[in-house]
Amino acid sequence: MLKLDSLFNFMGVLLFFIFVLIAQVNPKADPQITPPGNLVASAAWPAGAIDVDLWVSAPDDSPVGYVNKSGKVFSLLRDDLGTSNDSTPLNFESAFTRGLPDGEYVINVKCFGCAGKVPVNVDVEVRLVEGGAVWTGVVTLVAEKQERTAIRFRLRGGKVVAGSASSVFKPLSKGGV
Repeated sequence: MLKLDSLFNFMGVLLFFIFVLIAQVNPKADPQITPPGNLVASAAWPAGAIDVDLWVSAPDDSPVGYVNKSGKVFSLLRDDLGTSNDSTPLNFESAFTRGLPDGEYVINVKCFGCAGKVPVNVDVEVRLVEGGAVWTGVVTLVAEKQERTAIRFRLRGGKVVAGSASSVFKPLSKGGV
């Protein structure tokens, strides 16, 4: 009888530890944590063997593009090379931010593998997750290795500063035309 009681006590303690362990393995999420992707920039261009690159820049950070896929603020999700290493006809690149520091943001596109295939119309969209579209438009690239600024703007407190948006060129990649 003593052995049976000891076995039940042991099983009870073991089950207690298992429940405690399970609670620790999958803790409840902290509702104070803001998920990444406060600002999303994306570029899409016609199907085919055309390589257009998205370049983005945040305040006090190095430019992010196919050479440098992540900075302190921006991260490039994927470098789309056109039809190379791609199972879909879609040509699309996007980058997102982790946070929204105050200062200037620049969104550029660059024609990298477009020789003989220009002009290339690139649809660009910049969107604040909490605030909607910042800019949507088409940038036309007319030469190989041409880089153009789609939009540059300033943020303060997570909002676009009125009158700060322009498309004045600011090179982000090495060798912008």
